[in-house]
Amino acid sequence: MRKLLALCLALLTFAGCSAKTETTAPATTAPTEATTAKQEIEVNGEGIYVIDDVLFSKLYPMDEKSVEKLAQKIDAIAAEYLTENNNIFVSLIPDKSYFSDYEEKIDHYEMADMLKNSLTSGKYIEIADMLTLDDYYVTDGHWRQERIIDVANRLGETMGFEIDKADFEENALLDFEYKGMYAPLYEGETQSEVMYYLTNKHTENAVVDNFQKKDFTEVYDMAMLETATPYNIFLSGPTPLEVITNPDAETDKKLVIFRDSFTSSLAPLILSEYAEITLIDLRYMASQLMPQFIEFDDQDVLFLYSAAVANNSIMLK
Repeated sequence: MRKLLALCLALLTFAGCSAKTETTAPATTAPTEATTAKQEIEVNGEGIYVIDDVLFSKLYPMDEKSVEKLAQKIDAIAAEYLTENNNIFVSLIPDKSYFSDYEEKIDHYEMADMLKNSLTSGKYIEIADMLTLDDYYVTDGHWRQERIIDVANRLGETMGFEIDKADFEENALLDFEYKGMYAPLYEGETQSEVMYYLTNKHTENAVVDNFQKKDFTEVYDMAMLETATPYNIFLSGPTPLEVITNPDAETDKKLVIFRDSFTSSLAPLILSEYAEITLIDLRYMASQLMPQFIEFDDQDVLFLYSAAVANNSIMLK
């Protein structure tokens, strides 16, 4: 009897060990691709990470309330300041991180759908499918001007214009090693790249009235290459209000763009289509002040914001 009991206990112990081995086996399986990506990509204290020598800034998670507040801001401006003769358009610029392999990034189309569904004003124009990672600077979050002609024309399909890249001269700053705003925030080595800007008779002859910089009236400000933000060669960088007058415009149409820094490099590309382009940056000017500087009548009005602003729309005054 004792031998039989011992044999039974041995069998039970063996069975228990076998069962334990089976239940713990999955823990030794290979991690998923998402887990592998998360382990390999390190985000530093400044929110910067690198993939294949390209720097990104982490933008995650999506703030749904912020996106809704952006829509409310657009609708409020349309209701209070715009007229029935204004043609209103809205577009969202995808964040550079959307094109990265990092799993913790905002889904551009989810954000765009939320913005569209929250809006009661304007026609939404999707531009994300016109962009790839190569359209952004390696060490900066901004898009490259020489690569966004197709983006401008996607806007033009709805807004009623078309531009031709052949009409521009591509200028390369070969003696300048461009490093963007992410480079100082990253501890490792970063690569420089060539910066380009596009010119034609419209960019050469247009007159820029900058609210904060009255003494400089040109489209491109090369003095900005000597600063920590060389991207600001485009229209001298951020400012509350800017009016670009084009004496060689092919139409008498006017455009108002509610903008952030991305518009600085886009606006010069569409100068040929408007006699006047007014840029309003509500990060630096309260919307209540607009009637002091601009009268809305029959202009085209474009709200063009990056995903970073949409995710932090509280900055718009």
